[in-house]
Amino acid sequence: MFLRDYISDELQAEDKFRFESLVTVSDMFNARLHLGHKIGTLNDNMKWALYGERLGVCIFDLDVTRIHNRETMFDVEKTAQECGEYSHIRRWQEGTFTNARQLFGTSIRLPDAIIFMNTLTSLAVNHPAIIEAAKMTIPTVGVVDSNSDPAYLTYLVPANDDSPQSVEYLLRYVFV
Repeated sequence: MFLRDYISDELQAEDKFRFESLVTVSDMFNARLHLGHKIGTLNDNMKWALYGERLGVCIFDLDVTRIHNRETMFDVEKTAQECGEYSHIRRWQEGTFTNARQLFGTSIRLPDAIIFMNTLTSLAVNHPAIIEAAKMTIPTVGVVDSNSDPAYLTYLVPANDDSPQSVEYLLRYVFV
């Protein structure tokens, strides 16, 4: 990794967040992270993260999910430490990033990273903020279900994004 020299010693530790004991496959299974959508809604770009299907439902490979959870956890922590700020936007206005100068004035600081717990709109298309972030080269982290398109996201967490148990688990242990 060519950026290793720029990452603090704390983040270079083998298991700084005690990830090996914190995030287990059995806990992810109990939180229902393995359940995808029906086979008919499968996005071909998500086949790499699937273990298979059962009773017409896509099943995520939780070993793959665990690897992506670990990478994401480190990158989210590093970004949060670097910028020292957190924010939350409730309602998205299209053009917030691409037209920031017109909307907010001359000087505006765009986010250092954006986390999406659900990457699709109610019309089952990529959220417009994902497309805008890609245009503005803002790193994105997204929970991608079997029906999602991961094309514009920087970091992926392949998992169920619909059940309350899975979302709570991800917020508690991955996006802490």
